[in-house]
Amino acid sequence: MPNSKHVIIFGIDGCRSDALLQAKTPHIDRLISEGAFAPAAQTGVITISGPGWSHLLTGVWGDKHGVTDNSFEGANYDKYPHLFQRLKEKNPALVTASIVNWEPINEQILRSADHAVGTSNDAKVRDETVRYLQSADPNVIFLQLDDVDAAGHKHRYAPDVPGYLDSIAWNDSIIGEIEEAIQARPRYSQEDWLILISTDHGGTEYGHGQNIPEHRTIFVIARYSDGTRLEFPAEVNIVDIPVLVARHLGVEIDTAWNWDGNLNIA
Repeated sequence: MPNSKHVIIFGIDGCRSDALLQAKTPHIDRLISEGAFAPAAQTGVITISGPGWSHLLTGVWGDKHGVTDNSFEGANYDKYPHLFQRLKEKNPALVTASIVNWEPINEQILRSADHAVGTSNDAKVRDETVRYLQSADPNVIFLQLDDVDAAGHKHRYAPDVPGYLDSIAWNDSIIGEIEEAIQARPRYSQEDWLILISTDHGGTEYGHGQNIPEHRTIFVIARYSDGTRLEFPAEVNIVDIPVLVARHLGVEIDTAWNWDGNLNIA
């Protein structure tokens, strides 16, 4: 019988937590109401995508993974590899997938996913994901949506900017369609899904990259399909996400991995 444990991680690039709460997001609102929500979670001090997604996908901070910018020069992934590799060390049968709009994630970080697709827009991320869910049996999927970050650079990163809020609403609709595809799977009633939603950084004005609250404050949402209610601790960080994934998949976290996430979060 296939492994019934599954995780999907939605990474909404450049989405401020306070803007998420202002945008029209009925699907995300429902996931928050049914799950756990940390609206004041934190990312690292270098608030750009290379370091941010490296935190989330390796479970360690920048002093370990070594990524300081989007060139990935100095990356220490040999010592601190990505989440998928760690999971497979314990359970090689797990099936992993990454479908992203920002291709350096697959080219630099998640270099050994079983299924890896880079696309040119968020609609294609949605379409590729729906198609994959219809034909495959993945245990963990990472999705990166980039349109919100593009809207921040174009319109401003703020909770009162219509163009920015509209892009968050657009990503909410994508999450809703992908969730429908999950629920349409033939074995869905026998599957146990964890839905995670987060971001790599916030922003102000037309950019990001500073070590300030508006750039470092992110959010984490966790919702279990079996109705389990997780209570987040007072402090939640981006590096906690791999812990949530491993725990749900029943993968033992090796102390030799030296993860920085809170091992008691799940």
